[in-house]
Amino acid sequence: MPILSSHAYDNRGKYYNVTRILTPENTLDEEKYHAYSPLYLPTVFSLSYGLSFAAVCATLSHAFLYYRKQIWTQARRSMNEQPDIHARLMSQYRQVPDWWYAIIFLSMFAFACISVEVWPTQLPIWALIIALLISFIYIVPIGMIQAITNQQVGLNVITELIIGYALPGRPIAMMMFKTWGYIAMAQGLLLTSDFKLGHYMKIPPRHMFWAQIIASIVALTTQLGVQAWMFTNIDGMCTNDNDSGFTCPSTTVFGTASIIWGVISPRNMFAHTYHPLLYFFLIGAFGPVIPWALTKWKPDSWVKYINLPVVFTGTGNIPPATAVNYVPAAIVGFIFNYVIRRRSFAWWSKYNYVLSAALDSGVALSSVLIFFILQYPKNGTIGLGVQGWWGNNVYGTTLDGKRTPALKPDPEIGFFGPATW
Repeated sequence: MPILSSHAYDNRGKYYNVTRILTPENTLDEEKYHAYSPLYLPTVFSLSYGLSFAAVCATLSHAFLYYRKQIWTQARRSMNEQPDIHARLMSQYRQVPDWWYAIIFLSMFAFACISVEVWPTQLPIWALIIALLISFIYIVPIGMIQAITNQQVGLNVITELIIGYALPGRPIAMMMFKTWGYIAMAQGLLLTSDFKLGHYMKIPPRHMFWAQIIASIVALTTQLGVQAWMFTNIDGMCTNDNDSGFTCPSTTVFGTASIIWGVISPRNMFAHTYHPLLYFFLIGAFGPVIPWALTKWKPDSWVKYINLPVVFTGTGNIPPATAVNYVPAAIVGFIFNYVIRRRSFAWWSKYNYVLSAALDSGVALSSVLIFFILQYPKNGTIGLGVQGWWGNNVYGTTLDGKRTPALKPDPEIGFFGPATW
């Protein structure tokens, strides 16, 4: 197998053909599975899963060791704490009533229950409730880490693992459980951060509330419309040989995850090759104890800056991200958050966050322009005639770009791995 890829493989080094192991109801057929092949992952893909296991445990451990007193204090003071200057200024506006949030939650929960019951999702309502509880439990510790580091620990892998054990062999149920268990937390933190920004900017809370509601409606209807158009008008979408470049790397990872945890299930995955990945849970649970103890011993040491949940979640975008994505980000981050911060702290304090917003906006704008000007017209052939510039094709000349194995030839017996499983 290649070292880095978004796909799963069979024991002959080919893309895993999940249709060979499914029943007509889209569940796992054990006999077909044992007659076909175990599922194998490229090295980087499997390590990213292990680090994700470590991240979710390290988040709880880190939050307990470092922030338990703050969490407990804020929980007790949240209803009667003396307001600061921002709260006093915002008190001039009418607040958002709690029942507005209650109506949204209850109505959306009702729609969710109807969706899982009316359509053949194979997801019971009790699993939906568990997914929401996972988001509820993690939103405070993950939110505190994100507030300090601007890095969010994802719950996508742990939700996949939980539902894979609870409802094995049900890929659609796994994808829905994963989405509710992860996105509810992520969207909740986005809502919180937006309201916090509005709090500092003195925007009326009710205006912020309705801006969020209207934006959500516009976003979901627009996305559904674009998705319907793409499925209708783009041939071979999300395949590697798509003429227009719609290879869908993130969607491919999502689909691969549905095979791993939804169809094959963790019980079969950890029965042979990948069971050592479970030790990452222990690494994540006990890892933060080391820097915490060293910080207690030497409070002024640089060890106090070590944040293991952020370290473990650093590979959260791999795959589909590769070094092409990580190296430029590391260079920019090192220059502006280390070199300039040390040499010109005043400039850094005044412009660094503005620069961050500018880079985000620039990436979004340039992505739209590059796609519609260079990639989408003429099936992406614009500019390919400039063969003298290595940047046009160097990314595809590596072993990863060619999706070729790097170390070993095909075994003489025709497959690798165990003979029975």
